[in-house]
Amino acid sequence: MIIIISSKFINGQYCYANECSVRPTLTGDVQNWALLIQNYILKLASDSMHREKTQSFFDLAEYKEETKSGEQLLDEMKIILDGFFEKKQRAAHRIAESARDLHDRLYLTREHDYSTQLKINSSSHLLWRKLNGSLGLTQHKQLLHLDNDTYKDADIPLRLPQNMTFHPHFKRNVSLQHSVVKISDEIPRNNVESIWTVEWTHKLEPIFLRNRELDPDIRWQYFGSHVGLIRLYPGREWDQNFAGFYNDYDPRVRPWYIATTSGPKDVIIILDCSESMDSDGKFAIGTSIATVIINTLTRQDYVNVICAHESHWDEIGKWHVYKTEVLSCQQDTMVKATLAFKRDLKEKLATLKPGGTSEFETAFDTAFDLFQQKPKTGCQSILIFITDGQDTDGETVRCGAGQYTRSGYVPGPICKYNWTRYWTTVKQRQFHPRARIFSYLVKDNGQIFPGKLACDNDGHFAILNDGENLINKMFNYFDYLSKASLSINGSWTSQYIDQWGLGVMLTYAIPVTSNIDGRLLGVAGVDITLDDIEHVLSSKTWGGVYGFLINRHDGDAIIHPGLKSTTIPIEDPISTHITQLEMRNNEPKEFQTIILPAMLRGQRGSKQLSNAYRATIRRDFGNGTYYWSPIENTDYIFAFSLGESDEKFREVRQPKNLSMYDESFFNLLIEYNSTKARKALPGKFEHMQVKINDPKYNDVRVSYLYSSIMLAPRVYCDPSEYFYNDDLAQKTINAHIYINQRNNNNSDDDKGCSQKNAMFHENTRAYVLISQPIERVWRRRPPELTKDLIWTYVGMRTGVFRTYPAHRSVRDYDHTTRAWYKRAVAFQDLTTASMPYLDLSGGGKVITIAQALFEGMPSISNKTCQQKTQQSSSTTTTTKFPGGCPCSIGSDCLSGYCYQSVAPGPDQKQLRCATERIIGVTGTDIRYNSFHSEIMKRMVASDGRRSCDSIYPCPSNPLKECSTRCYLVDHSGYLIVDPDFVNVSSFHENLYNQVPLGHKEGEVMADLIYKHSLFDRAETITFQGTCHVSKPSAKVTLKGIPANPEELDNKYKNKGPIPQFMNEYGCIQDQVRYKIQASKLKWSNLIIGEVNGPCMSGQYYVTPLVKTNLILVVIENYYAERSKLFYNFNCKIQRSIVDAGAFRIINGTCAHKIEKMSSLYDEKKCPALQDVKIECKYNGINKRQLSLVLVFYVIVFYRLDFSFF
Repeated sequence: MIIIISSKFINGQYCYANECSVRPTLTGDVQNWALLIQNYILKLASDSMHREKTQSFFDLAEYKEETKSGEQLLDEMKIILDGFFEKKQRAAHRIAESARDLHDRLYLTREHDYSTQLKINSSSHLLWRKLNGSLGLTQHKQLLHLDNDTYKDADIPLRLPQNMTFHPHFKRNVSLQHSVVKISDEIPRNNVESIWTVEWTHKLEPIFLRNRELDPDIRWQYFGSHVGLIRLYPGREWDQNFAGFYNDYDPRVRPWYIATTSGPKDVIIILDCSESMDSDGKFAIGTSIATVIINTLTRQDYVNVICAHESHWDEIGKWHVYKTEVLSCQQDTMVKATLAFKRDLKEKLATLKPGGTSEFETAFDTAFDLFQQKPKTGCQSILIFITDGQDTDGETVRCGAGQYTRSGYVPGPICKYNWTRYWTTVKQRQFHPRARIFSYLVKDNGQIFPGKLACDNDGHFAILNDGENLINKMFNYFDYLSKASLSINGSWTSQYIDQWGLGVMLTYAIPVTSNIDGRLLGVAGVDITLDDIEHVLSSKTWGGVYGFLINRHDGDAIIHPGLKSTTIPIEDPISTHITQLEMRNNEPKEFQTIILPAMLRGQRGSKQLSNAYRATIRRDFGNGTYYWSPIENTDYIFAFSLGESDEKFREVRQPKNLSMYDESFFNLLIEYNSTKARKALPGKFEHMQVKINDPKYNDVRVSYLYSSIMLAPRVYCDPSEYFYNDDLAQKTINAHIYINQRNNNNSDDDKGCSQKNAMFHENTRAYVLISQPIERVWRRRPPELTKDLIWTYVGMRTGVFRTYPAHRSVRDYDHTTRAWYKRAVAFQDLTTASMPYLDLSGGGKVITIAQALFEGMPSISNKTCQQKTQQSSSTTTTTKFPGGCPCSIGSDCLSGYCYQSVAPGPDQKQLRCATERIIGVTGTDIRYNSFHSEIMKRMVASDGRRSCDSIYPCPSNPLKECSTRCYLVDHSGYLIVDPDFVNVSSFHENLYNQVPLGHKEGEVMADLIYKHSLFDRAETITFQGTCHVSKPSAKVTLKGIPANPEELDNKYKNKGPIPQFMNEYGCIQDQVRYKIQASKLKWSNLIIGEVNGPCMSGQYYVTPLVKTNLILVVIENYYAERSKLFYNFNCKIQRSIVDAGAFRIINGTCAHKIEKMSSLYDEKKCPALQDVKIECKYNGINKRQLSLVLVFYVIVFYRLDFSFF
């Protein structure tokens, strides 16, 4: 099928008001509708939230002003982070030193004892131990013969530690008294080395306990053995998959083990993709070998894979085209072994099909070309060659065209390969560093070629007859890597996802070798979660200050506000370079040319920029200063970005007169009815008059007498302790006592986490108290106003959230991360409306109307205002007044907002500028259907016929029915009000949340982008996207699905060990967004046009609601085109051109830019390599020669035998 789409249908047909084929009739009506809708929204906001009241509370509050220093922040944080990382390093060293000592001491003792016994007693048991290589190791034949104290197994319920209890630091039930072992599924459990390793590593438990005593915040501690098992502390039961089976785990393929036991290297894999590999499962074994190699590479390595085969004729003269190809999207270079590139290579390996000849000359030439190209490490080169060794590919693979003779068709000759030519090629192409070649023969079909290739190039040759337990069968390869560059020093890994459930983390790992023979015993490790580091970094920040952490090897960001949450990741993060987060459109250049190079050199420094691209909610360029420093004995750099307004920081203090403040209640209302709370807080539950069956709230407990307080996890000194603590009654008691504490009007008792046994950050109570009086105002609102309002609330920057009526919030709720909060902050001078969404607290499908609250206005004199204005005008072309200065309109102010404040000052009766800093956001949730109805009833046409949703005959063809379609769209092009949303079930959130205008009305959106320039298109690539295995389906019922916070808490508390199926996975995505042109947002801007495209036709009107974040789009004479085909492909294409959202990039690794082009060898950073001698041998006789030899011996024997008779 050929689909031809003209430019007419892609871009639509445009017209001005006097050029349209049908004269627009709604020009005056649309402008009037916009005004009516705006007035409704503003009145709804004013009557429901009473922002001016809440603002007055913060204007009259007492503030403490501090002058902040970036250098002082850097000094304090460096001391904290240096000590934080050093504690973990010391703990890991204690484990490593003890492991070496325990192993060697016990081994020598037992070897001596057993040897002595063997001389005295030659019993069958001792002989068994000798034959099985267990002399000097263990006397046990089975793991289960070990006692329960020595052998606690994470996979066997009867062998688990007893009395495990939940611990918030580990997010699960653990035993702080015992460790457990986890044995890989590929390792025989009754293998002598497995039993011996379980036995001697048990004695590491006192070290684990000592480390925890010295550092109570330490997370997982472990020793991963080279035999494929791990001893983990604290003890725990292993995770199960959704089918109920225990997940496998092999420490030898984990990032912390690999990075520590092998140095940086360049690896090329040549895979024989010829026809002969297509039998006996050989190709599946070959790809499994390649996958194992790729899996055991780390970010410090470079890699590529070559599929080797060439074209040929077949036995009937047909030409089959094959070409040796490099699998990575980078064809001419190696690629860094990041998660993105490794995943890409493995996906391509999985799709390969064998075929073609076994000609390898091009493959080897390509491999050595890749070794010479940058980027690379330059430290050591390793070539992995995987083949079946056959010198022919069978009857169907011919190396010449056939010909016709008198007797018929004669096929070309069967391909027969000259191995000598390939040996010569490799010998001639070897450069520094000389590549070691490891050959793996898939099935024993010919050892000469791969064997000689490996042995002549300082490598190893092995035969692999199946794909099971490959790590053990490839022991010589991994043993070489560990011996060649093994260091006794520990190192920090790159970030990866913890398979034990603690999110993204870093590990300090140390290789452990025996002093007896230098053998690698395993790796000792201690973990740090990125959550912990993020908590440390944010503990000293204020205002608009934010911190980030990068890897100094390559500049990749580890922690940054622009990255996804590190708490519940989908899979290992694909790193994002710091320039993608701190720069836009290659600006500011000084970040890349001055700041970043200094960071990567490990220097400490600071730099002020006039055009810093700061990672705040508004994401604008402005004055900013960077401060950075290395963390001692690590490869990490931490940094802070300070805005211009952060030099002076003002924070509210607890009010001195507490008589005007009523009691506040924590959000876990039902817990006030618990036995524990009734004893500690008698009468409180009855006093609140909690309702459960209120028809408005559907099984959600509410109290109309009070608002409730929700404290975000970050408000707590230990967020993990809060989040994973299921003693909700005690949590409620603690919070209630704290937020209502009165101490003789003295706020010094609220010093926060610096106090012993404190649970909340400093000054949290001040926000609770200052916001309390608004509760009375909300309570007095008339019922006719509140009948369709769900919640009204104020969320403050510190994480304190007050909402009315009182109700429970979800456990991890942090309002500052919610879209309505960010939108109000980004458009702080406007009243904002959110997209429709499903309320987390059980309120159904709602829209949030929100307004920003500003930090209390400072008292500032006119003289000071003039001085500050002169200072700002010297750096900018326009004059803007700071907070507290007189103003006429919002555009006079730096904050963009001008209002009459009750704050004290010389111009108290005049309009004054709001401060530039936001202290919170107030909002109200209204049912979507109610909001939609109120909007639509205001859009009645003056002629009474063409109102919104009206149907009438089309002017161009009265036989057709046209309609008037009306939408409210936000400044990013997403639909806020759409007639189709009314009938969509609340459960089908994907059908009404984040629906772009271009997805519904592609022709109109294209017109607004490309003709009128109303929207600018912004496109970015994210390496932390989320894709779905299958398209998300809408919920058709809430049965069995938590519908409100109380049910969510109960589900979490009572959940079983088997996780639910995950439909999501990490992917690379192209994120397409649209941003409105601010210059177009004037009442006089009424855009009129006409479109006639594959989806629809009609005349459109677009006008802004200037005091909100909305624009009104009205389409008159709307006619939906019907395709002659069963599916309107042209319409689909039209809409996709202007659609917004995140779209998966197939083979998106090509977009993963490698910033660093110098090698470690050039930088003299390669570790010293040991001259390791590898045993290498092969059978130099092929099967044909072996058959002739056998025939010769049979004949000789026969003749000798015959002559004897």
